[in-house]
Amino acid sequence: MKPLPALQVTGTWVRLHRTEAGPLASLLTPAERDAVARRLGVPAASGLWVPAASGSWGGRFTPPQGPGSLYLGSDLATCVDEVAHHHARACRASVGTPPGTRATFRPLRFEVDGRFADASADRRKRLHAPDDYGPSWAYGLRARADGWDGVHFRSVRHRGGWCLAVFQERAVRFQEALWGAVILAWDGARSVRIA
Repeated sequence: MKPLPALQVTGTWVRLHRTEAGPLASLLTPAERDAVARRLGVPAASGLWVPAASGSWGGRFTPPQGPGSLYLGSDLATCVDEVAHHHARACRASVGTPPGTRATFRPLRFEVDGRFADASADRRKRLHAPDDYGPSWAYGLRARADGWDGVHFRSVRHRGGWCLAVFQERAVRFQEALWGAVILAWDGARSVRIA
């Protein structure tokens, strides 16, 4: 079997992290959130950022119910377009989601340093198909089995953007929560950024 193309990735990447508590939580620093959590008797965040499992939908390079991945974008605009697509997908799948339903996200900055399988060389675009994740799931499982830190790929939702699916905790380090929030609203057909 032909080896996967390799790429050493270093630098700063961004993630939009859902703040379930709404706009107020997005204005708190991680230390403030931990203090509130302690006051409420909730354990503080562990600092581990790569989820153990992918959940029922999976991700571009992570099949449903498979091992987890931390998805990052090269910039905030890429993250917003990627997350808006998946937020809309979830709203469509939830019967009766009313227009105006909002989701609040906090931009987080991460430092990345690792060896990634480079899916951007996908000439047939099978790994970047907008709705067929089967080939990219197989690619992600192979990259994980081969010991890669993750997969580097072109954003499917934001032209010119780049994304990472990070498999290994060793390749990523949280830097800071960026000021402000990104708020998406479901309009009945798609999710749009309103703040």
